[in-house]
Amino acid sequence: MQGLSLKQKIGVRLIRIVSASVFGYLAFKKRGIQVDRQEFHYGEHRDERLDLQRPREGTPARDTAIIYMHGGGWIACGKKYYPADLQFLCDAGFTVFNVEYPLAPEHPNPLLLQSILRAAAWIKQEYPEFKSVHMMGDSAGANLSAMYAVLWANPELMPPLAGEFGKDELPEPASVVSMYGLLDRETLLGDNPDEIGAVPRLFMQGYGGVETLKPGPIVPSGAITPMDLKWANHPPCFLGVGDIDFLVESSARYATELGQRNIAFTHKIYPGAPHGFFNYNHEQTPQLKQDVLEFLEGVG
Repeated sequence: MQGLSLKQKIGVRLIRIVSASVFGYLAFKKRGIQVDRQEFHYGEHRDERLDLQRPREGTPARDTAIIYMHGGGWIACGKKYYPADLQFLCDAGFTVFNVEYPLAPEHPNPLLLQSILRAAAWIKQEYPEFKSVHMMGDSAGANLSAMYAVLWANPELMPPLAGEFGKDELPEPASVVSMYGLLDRETLLGDNPDEIGAVPRLFMQGYGGVETLKPGPIVPSGAITPMDLKWANHPPCFLGVGDIDFLVESSARYATELGQRNIAFTHKIYPGAPHGFFNYNHEQTPQLKQDVLEFLEGVG
C-alpha cells in the first residue's frame, strides 16, 4: 500500500471488512436464486478469475455477451456477491462473464485496468462466438467498463494504459452500461478538492495516486476516468444513477459530453436511490433492471 498513510491503510482494511459483511449479508438473502456458473482463471494473479454465468436451459441465447465488473471503489468487494444480482440478464438470454480483478492499492492503475483487458482478451480467445460484448458495471466497475470502451474505440489512447494489449486482441464493446460510475474526476473533486470526503479520497488515491486528487488535466498514463482522456469515439451508453448519489454529477457530466459528441446515450436518474442500490432490495432496483434490459434490446 505504497503512498498511503497508516490511517489510510487501516481504512482500506476496514472498508474491505465492512463491504464483505454488507454484501455477504445481501448475497445470503438472495441465496434462493438459482444460477448456472463456472469459474475460470484468465491470468496468473490469484484474483484474475471470472465466472461464466449462462442462461438457463430453454432460454434463447443472445449473440452478444456481457462482461460485468463489480464495484467497491477499486479497493474492495468481489464477484462472489453478484451472481444472484446478474441472473436477470441470464433470464433475458445473455451470457455473463462476471469478472474478479486484483484490487488497489496493491494493484493500482493501470495494472488493475490491464487485468480487465486481460479478462476480455481471454474471453475473445476462449469464446470467439461472441464477436462483441456489452461492458457493464456498478460504481468502480462502471468506471472500468467505460475506460475499456474508450480505449477500444480510440486505440491511439491505449499505449500509456493498456500494457501488452492492443485493440485486435479485444472484443468490440457493443455498449457501455454504467450504474452510478465514477466517470469524471473533476466533478467529484469539486471547487475545493481539500474538502473531498475521506472515503472518496482513499478510493482515488489508493487506485491512482495522490496526483488524481489535484484538479486540472492529468497525464494520460495517470488517467483514472474517461474524462481524463481526450477521446472522440464511444459506443452507445446507458447511465443510471440515484438522485441522492454522491456521483450523480459525474453521470450528468458524462451525459453532456456524450450528447455534445452526438453519441447515443440513455441517462436515467432514480428518485431516492442511494449509491449501490443495484445490489439492495430498493424500490428503484426493479426499474433500473428494466431500463437496462430495454437499453440492451435497443442496442441489439
